[in-house]
Amino acid sequence: MFESNIKIISELKSFLSYIATNRDLLNYFCYSDRDFIRTRKLPFERLALLITKLCKKTLSIELETFFQELGTSMSCSVSAFTQQRVKLNPLFFHCWNLILCQGYYLHYGRNVKRWKGYRVIAADGSNISLVNTPCLSGHFGGQGNQQTDFVLAKTFYHYDVLNELIIIPQIKPYRYAELNMAYDAIDKIEEDMLTIYDRNFSNCKMVALHLLQEKERKFIIRARETTLNIVKDFIASGQCCSIVEMKPTDETIKGLKKSGYIITKNTWFKVRLVRVELPDSIEVLITNLWKEENHPASEFKDLYFMRWGVETNICIQKNILQLEAFSGLTVRAVLQDFYATVLMTNLHAILIKDAQQTVDKKVTYRKYPMKINKNKAFGKIKVNLVSLFIKDKPEDILKILYDYFIKELVPIRKGRSFPRVRKNIKAKSKHRTYTNFKSAH
Repeated sequence: MFESNIKIISELKSFLSYIATNRDLLNYFCYSDRDFIRTRKLPFERLALLITKLCKKTLSIELETFFQELGTSMSCSVSAFTQQRVKLNPLFFHCWNLILCQGYYLHYGRNVKRWKGYRVIAADGSNISLVNTPCLSGHFGGQGNQQTDFVLAKTFYHYDVLNELIIIPQIKPYRYAELNMAYDAIDKIEEDMLTIYDRNFSNCKMVALHLLQEKERKFIIRARETTLNIVKDFIASGQCCSIVEMKPTDETIKGLKKSGYIITKNTWFKVRLVRVELPDSIEVLITNLWKEENHPASEFKDLYFMRWGVETNICIQKNILQLEAFSGLTVRAVLQDFYATVLMTNLHAILIKDAQQTVDKKVTYRKYPMKINKNKAFGKIKVNLVSLFIKDKPEDILKILYDYFIKELVPIRKGRSFPRVRKNIKAKSKHRTYTNFKSAH
């Protein structure tokens, strides 16, 4: 794994350097062919690293620290940084993340975790709170009550739960439904992916979009009993599993036509319903994993539970990486910070894998299994991020990180559960950006 990480970092560095030295490619990530043509204190490469580093403190402090890490006594003003970041298309960070993910699946090879040959992908979304400015409110929208208005954005992720990687991130205005974001991403789902959805995505169109691909994509959807009669009948039958056919409604036919698929009311979709017994309820899963393909009903309860990994990852972004503490108050700054946070989340997940493997093998004398402290690990990565990308030998920095990770452990206490506390919108953001104050420490 250590050698694989070196290769991944080298590819990320090469991608950054190649864009910076190739004007045609650089134009693809700029808004004008005159952007980044003059020698500045924050050229393209430095600017990308600074934003990736996730500026959560006062920007003047972040800039001073960044230039110290570069090994130079000079710095630049907050105004200079603001003017430079306007030139950078957030698409760059999205593409950089794709390079990272592709590098992981290529270089980790047999170490890539799979379930019966499939990458298990959990799909879910979340709202993020933004500062209430005319610019952000006009683009992202939100909602309000009698006292105030809240500016919010909608995010959506396709998350590889076994390998802890976000492979398809999206951010949209608040009124853009999660369901539509899921529809948009289906064409990007690959053949070896098994996608898991919660009950919000339980409808015939979602099923059809997976089945109508050139080669059908495997899925598991938690059924919504109140809207699907076939699910009500299945529960009443008391069966463990059953093969049924879903009949499209007029709304489904119209929706699929917008997505480029022409069907009629005589087009039926065969699916499998699986009963899952919970302590206080009965749940039904809709899937195209067939019993004949060696998928017994007994394995679906644990398989669906894997979906919780995407919830945990969203928690890491919001609480450890402080996603909602944005470094700017423009739409472009929000998009840059969002995709940079996804990139850092994935980089963090990859860099701790080698240390976690060592801990799994050697730390067997504890009462509980142990895992890397992700909060401290991220802090150490952030401090060493610049050195990791500017040093000629990234393996030296990776060794420093590895030695630190294996010392900072927390126990895994399985079987714990806590009631879900519903918070009001204003209280949901643990780390928020304020227009007049950011911490200097």
